[in-house]
Amino acid sequence: MFERGAYDAEHDELNLFYYQHYYFYRRGYDQARRQVRGHPDPRMLAGVGVVVLVALLSVGGWMLFGWLGASQAAQSPIEPIVATTQPAPATPRPTPSPSPTPEPSAEPSLQPGVQALVVNLNGAPLRVRRDPGITPELGRLNEGSEVTLREGPVEADGYLWWRIETPGISGWVAAGSLEGTPFLEPLP
Repeated sequence: MFERGAYDAEHDELNLFYYQHYYFYRRGYDQARRQVRGHPDPRMLAGVGVVVLVALLSVGGWMLFGWLGASQAAQSPIEPIVATTQPAPATPRPTPSPSPTPEPSAEPSLQPGVQALVVNLNGAPLRVRRDPGITPELGRLNEGSEVTLREGPVEADGYLWWRIETPGISGWVAAGSLEGTPFLEPLP
């Protein structure tokens, strides 16, 4: 097979089946092809490559450490901090003004026992899961569905989850997208 590969290479005829399936055919073909084209042996090229790489690394290391040493020598010495025996003069502190009491929010928020509306789905359904997180799906709710929040929020898989209840299904839903778009809006 080696001789057959060498013969085919010399006559520029490649038998692709032999080349793919017979090691000695491929070896004879490649070796004869390199001789015909005048290409050097790839092992010799690898040896030259290693020598060049070692030379570049040694020169680069020499330059790097030489540069670091020169930059450290050019820096000024650090002056020590000397402690003084006199205390620093006291600066008067402003008296804190009384902070205003926060106004109670008239807007309802998500909490257990609140009715909520499914929103911002752009036509896609909201998946109801068995447990908080990306768990098996129990069902789906369409945008505009009203739900009662029973438990939550629970953080899992990067989302905040609420246990909801509707006349048709009970389970866990994500309160919003990873980008912050809310899927549940409390009803007034």
